Amino acid sequence: MCFSATASFTAAAALGVVGAATLAQKPKPRDMAFAAIPVIFAAHQAIEGAIWLDLHQGAAIPYALVVSYLLIAQVLWPVYIPASVILMERDRKRPALWILLAAGLIVSGVLAAILIQHRYGVTAVADGLRYATDHQFERRLLALYLLATVAPLFLSRHIYVVMFGAATCAGALATVLAFYYAAASVWCFFSAVASVLVFLHIRQSNRAAPREKPLGEPSTKIDAG
Repeated sequence: MCFSATASFTAAAALGVVGAATLAQKPKPRDMAFAAIPVIFAAHQAIEGAIWLDLHQGAAIPYALVVSYLLIAQVLWPVYIPASVILMERDRKRPALWILLAAGLIVSGVLAAILIQHRYGVTAVADGLRYATDHQFERRLLALYLLATVAPLFLSRHIYVVMFGAATCAGALATVLAFYYAAASVWCFFSAVASVLVFLHIRQSNRAAPREKPLGEPSTKIDAG
């Protein structure tokens, strides 16, 4: 979590339990990428906990930790989220989802280039972690990032996936309004907490498995899972 090493490691442990419980349900192959989200968030929070420890101890932060955190936050999620939604949907030919995946690829590529070309620093600001570089980010890039990571969840036909999108969107709004100084850190925490809904989706999806329609058959209703 953004607020302390203890909070980060506690969140990592809790998400690890949620992730293990989610994977223990033996998700269907098409759900596997989405089911792994809590585990990825657990690792993400553990990385930030390690960064917090170095800051508290006044030690030099290994740059590999900073890069690892930003690779997940800035480069992985814009592609991973739309791709995981596409994989789990029965109708994979919906143009909007593929457009959002393309947008995610663009965002990830740009942010990866910035990460390679510019060195980031980490500072504790008002009990939050600020990841900053000398590069001036364009607002349209940030808007495209939010679009790629949130909009695909709302386009899902699974209710808990939509709820995950709503919780993530609410976290983004809260971050902008109250924690703008540590946006990357705080929003990732809110999204991590919301990922408990992934467990609920997998549980419902497995329960509904005998009633599923053949892959590729369109549906006009939101599924229970």
